[in-house]
Amino acid sequence: MGGIQHLLFLALALHAVAVNGFAQLGEDASILRPTYNIDDETELMEPRIVAEPQDGSKWWYTPSRKAHIYRHRFNKALKQLEQQHNPKNTNKQGEDMRLPGDIIPISYDVRMLPFVELIESGNYTTEGSVVIVVECIRSTRNISINSAELVIRRGTISILDMQTNSPLAVVDYFDEQSTREIITIQTASMLGAGKRYKISMSFKSTLNDDLRGFYRSSYIEEGVRKWLAVTQFESTDARRAFPCFDEPSMKANFTVALGRKDTMTAVSNMEQIKSGPVAGMPGYIWDSFAPSVKMSSYLVAFLVSDFINIPAKPGVSNVQFRIWARANAENLTTYAIDIGPRILEYFESYFNIDYPLAKQDMAAIPDFAAGAMENWGLITYRESDLLIDTETASARQKQRVAVVSAHELAHQWFGDLVTMDWWNAIWLNEGFASYMEFIGTDSVEPDFKMNDQFVIENLQYVFGIDALETSRPINIEVNTPAEISSLFDAISYEKGSCIVRMCADMLGIDAFKRGLTRYLNDNAYGNAQQDDLWQAMQEQADEENIVLPAKVKEIMDTWTYKMGYPVIKVTRDYATGGAQVTQERFLLRKMNTTEIDPTVYQWWVPLTYTNAGLEPSQKVSEWLSKDDVSTSLNDLGADADQWVIFNVDQQNYYRVAYDGTNYDLLTAQLMADHQRIVPNNRAQLLDDTFILASVDIVPYKNALDLSLYLAQEKEYVPWNAVLAEFNYIDSMLHNQAQFPDWTIHMTNIVTPYYNHVGFQESDTDAQLTIYARTDAMSWACRLKIADCVDNSKAKYAEQMNDPDNSRILSPNQKSTILRTGVENGGQAEWDFAFSQYLSKYDTSFLIAATCSKESSRLYNLLEMMLDSESGIRLSDVNTLFKNVASNPLGNLIATDFLVNRWNDIEQSWLGSNYFVNFFRYVCDRQNTQTQLDRLLKLRNDHFDILGNSNTVQQGIDIVVENIKWMELHQEEIGTWLVDPSVTEPPATTTTSTTTTSTTTTSTTTPSTTTRTSTTTSLSTAASTVSTTPVPTTPSAGFRFTKMDFTSIFAVVLLWKFLVH
Repeated sequence: MGGIQHLLFLALALHAVAVNGFAQLGEDASILRPTYNIDDETELMEPRIVAEPQDGSKWWYTPSRKAHIYRHRFNKALKQLEQQHNPKNTNKQGEDMRLPGDIIPISYDVRMLPFVELIESGNYTTEGSVVIVVECIRSTRNISINSAELVIRRGTISILDMQTNSPLAVVDYFDEQSTREIITIQTASMLGAGKRYKISMSFKSTLNDDLRGFYRSSYIEEGVRKWLAVTQFESTDARRAFPCFDEPSMKANFTVALGRKDTMTAVSNMEQIKSGPVAGMPGYIWDSFAPSVKMSSYLVAFLVSDFINIPAKPGVSNVQFRIWARANAENLTTYAIDIGPRILEYFESYFNIDYPLAKQDMAAIPDFAAGAMENWGLITYRESDLLIDTETASARQKQRVAVVSAHELAHQWFGDLVTMDWWNAIWLNEGFASYMEFIGTDSVEPDFKMNDQFVIENLQYVFGIDALETSRPINIEVNTPAEISSLFDAISYEKGSCIVRMCADMLGIDAFKRGLTRYLNDNAYGNAQQDDLWQAMQEQADEENIVLPAKVKEIMDTWTYKMGYPVIKVTRDYATGGAQVTQERFLLRKMNTTEIDPTVYQWWVPLTYTNAGLEPSQKVSEWLSKDDVSTSLNDLGADADQWVIFNVDQQNYYRVAYDGTNYDLLTAQLMADHQRIVPNNRAQLLDDTFILASVDIVPYKNALDLSLYLAQEKEYVPWNAVLAEFNYIDSMLHNQAQFPDWTIHMTNIVTPYYNHVGFQESDTDAQLTIYARTDAMSWACRLKIADCVDNSKAKYAEQMNDPDNSRILSPNQKSTILRTGVENGGQAEWDFAFSQYLSKYDTSFLIAATCSKESSRLYNLLEMMLDSESGIRLSDVNTLFKNVASNPLGNLIATDFLVNRWNDIEQSWLGSNYFVNFFRYVCDRQNTQTQLDRLLKLRNDHFDILGNSNTVQQGIDIVVENIKWMELHQEEIGTWLVDPSVTEPPATTTTSTTTTSTTTTSTTTPSTTTRTSTTTSLSTAASTVSTTPVPTTPSAGFRFTKMDFTSIFAVVLLWKFLVH
């Protein structure tokens, strides 16, 4: 696993882009700043750049798609974290950052008075006091409490023995806030075990702008800037608001009072019970809230603002349900206030446990580092994850609001009612919430087909991450704040959800639900470790006579204490009807390391399978033991001419490879009647087989044969599962001799898909039909399918005639239409796109401008990028350059510009901050030795800027892997494209012949489309790309060793992230 700083900074940078759109590279070249006003279709094209790891760790760690739900993304906070936790001065894993545990809290009385109305004048002060009732567990004279960035008024510290009602003398005070985030109060006499004491003190804090702790935020309403104060405490930032025992297992009851101006409102976790004046401060009010249920400090929440509240309709829920938002956003709360209480009611029924609080508030915060935070009774959201206009929002924006709401409401049980004992088990919170978000969303939006989406949104996504040697086990030891932050990643969220889903499939969903209820009831208002979950599931299995090959804990520990997952290889014996099934760890890339990993990578594997003779709903279950590499299945129940599929509905966490005959049988079934195999398994077959082909476990012929059936496929999930691999192959074969045949193949399979969904949207379209249309349009227009291009051009022209009409272009189609309009248009269309960007700063128009096929326009864009008066915003520079470099023609232009205009770039307003990113952006499409040599020379010529950059090395690695992939697979795929009946790929040679850049015109009717070797030259600018033979040995100064098949997929993996 990469170092802690790497995980923190990389997750922040990648998801800041993946969730929020374009990014600006500022003073710190390793940190990306987000913005929030970009449509979700465009954000898929935004630059993904890997932040510079500070510890030399590897570049390919990838964060959770749910990282937006918890992460800080702003420079000041990140720089403070960097200063506090860089490898030179940070506490290491296992060092003393924990509280000693001699004293535990019972209750808090917290009073906070933030002077929100003075923020405009630069006064960020908050006055506070806290009274903590504690119990002494072990006799001690030292009381250690978490505190960070607080000014403690030492004269106000008092300790009272609650049994004798007598004070204890304080003899010393140790302030370690800057190093350990702890203060220690020393008393003259011992605190006795079993006795209770009352600790009191007052303090002053600052409403920071770091989006953590108790912080300030603002928004503009009717031309006036308004301020608010709000909290974000997870994971270790409650200590920045008030002194507390800031560890999840130290639960207590919190009684909160918030001071405010009488023109404002205050909200906390519990319902307000009274209000009264602040003594000696006319115009100020204390709002007092009911004592909380027993909960962890990181779930406490405060909000002081001018917000209004919008209540849910009566009768939907027994719980008072409200949304708090700025007054001019009331009309954007309709969707969330409709689905929120219904999801809450559904979860009460699902868990068979009532929501324990009297109210559930959800607040939309203008400046919020996370997507949302599950504070008990007061969930805080970034505005874009709660507020939408249902008339103009895209389908994905609507789904996102539902999913984030379901995720946070699930946390009210998993995380709030039952909290992990320590952060190493954060997956118990996030894995369950990431699993339940699909179930909760499905309860209010069954049309979304969330179970089908799970395999592409979570399972196949995390497969790419967990197949790297830089992955980590789900459950690992952590102690420092930086280590804790590193756990909020794809392993805790997505893999955690997959392990929960596998457990549900293993026990059966009904027994699993009853096991969850048992677990929640057994640990309510307390803390749990993963063993507590497994114990509850074991008891449920025993009660219901569910037969398992081992204890639940033994089975599941193999999945939580080991990183990675297996590829299951199924080799059938067609004479006996049985099969040999083996497991081995699936790796996409092996690093050159001398370290020996002692872990035995074998798992308890639930082998579920079905065959052509069974009904689609039927399956057979067997087990492969963690102690066995292989097992023999004597009878699969299938005849020699019947197919078998393992991992039914892709419920389990492994990939599957078959022998060639079974692949042939599966291909035949898909071609004859693909619906005989359920959509999730169709998606599995495509994803698994293309991935396995890319790392040379199976021939590409098996994958490409399967792809032929896609001409009949109408479902979104199977198509979406394979688009990343298609994108990669497309980029590699572009300008190669095989590209015309590849284009014909893609046209043959995409045209029926596009014809099925059509160009025109309908109000009755299902959610996945909308998603399918987005994918189909993107490829159809790329392939120049006439109907898609003509309709897009017509819509573009309509927008040109009425540029201020935002309803002409559907938000689901906008990105494709704009790109197609520019790509297939002339100067007028390009001018319109750029002028709309300048007038509206809508980056979807800027991205469209980068899609031009006219080299002079692309060059001019890069030229304007250097001019601070051109209207191109600094925050959009990365977006512009990335998308020019992604354009097949633009890649050459961007590379030339970077090489030849280096000094001009450096002397412009951009300075040297962008060079690392620019270098990385040009690498993805490059796949020849000549191109690699040029990049190496560029790096060496500017070694002071590029030489020690992991991001630059990432780009070089990608080009190397592209070259390797071309050597291995270019001819193999090309041979299949000419004649799919060829059963053996030709021998791969290490010398590539010179290729001529080619293009072809594709017809739109598959039945009339034929493969052809007739080619025409591209424009002069384009034809210079990739025309140099690949030499048999690398150039001087660069060497790569014997071919590592598994390394190639690191590149394919990158494409998978881009299309998602």
